[in-house]
Amino acid sequence: MNDQQEPRYHEDLDLVNLPETVGGSETRRYLNQHVVPELLKGMRLIATEKPRDPLRVLGEYLVKKSEQSSKD
Repeated sequence: MNDQQEPRYHEDLDLVNLPETVGGSETRRYLNQHVVPELLKGMRLIATEKPRDPLRVLGEYLVKKSEQSSKD
């Protein structure tokens, strides 16, 4: 992939039903239960620390939390 190409994270991303996702669907409940709490903690971390590369710091935070939760 060259520097000008956008990465393709998921081929079927266009198939996500946005009204259902935003409106409290099973998908939304899943995200609220498994992702949002740690995501918000990570976002608070970068908001207070203001690192040079906030996305990298957020990503590393989430990976660390994922590794910790898999040990539990």
